[in-house]
Amino acid sequence: MHYFHVFRRLSIPFLFFTIFFNISPKLSEVRAGNKIIPANEKDLDLYRSMGITYMCTNSTKGNDVDFEKSLVVAANLFSTVIDQKHGGFIKENKKKEQKVDARLLQNNIFFQLVGGALSYCPDKVPDSMEKEFKKQYEKIQELNKK
Repeated sequence: MHYFHVFRRLSIPFLFFTIFFNISPKLSEVRAGNKIIPANEKDLDLYRSMGITYMCTNSTKGNDVDFEKSLVVAANLFSTVIDQKHGGFIKENKKKEQKVDARLLQNNIFFQLVGGALSYCPDKVPDSMEKEFKKQYEKIQELNKK
């Protein structure tokens, strides 16, 4: 009688795992068919343009909070797409594909989006952010000269 209760308790998890593992190979076949392709220049330009458009249409001059919120949303969307669609891999020009550090990617995206907003809708970028961008841009120019 004791064996019956043990068998009964173990049969439900056993049944569940049996069904799960029978389905699992099908799921892995589907995933195996989705090869990760690194983001190329065209992809990056598209995501960058989408982020800049979002920021320029959703922010107004003089309201730093709105621009900053728009920037955070656009940057997070950009980095999420790179991470989920492309597995965090980027291939620029003829360089070898590389997995980009999430923190470095986020900082780079912020910089690119602010620079793009300064080009397309400079009247909507807060002065403090414009000054910070120009300061960082000058530092990059100095490092490139070395």
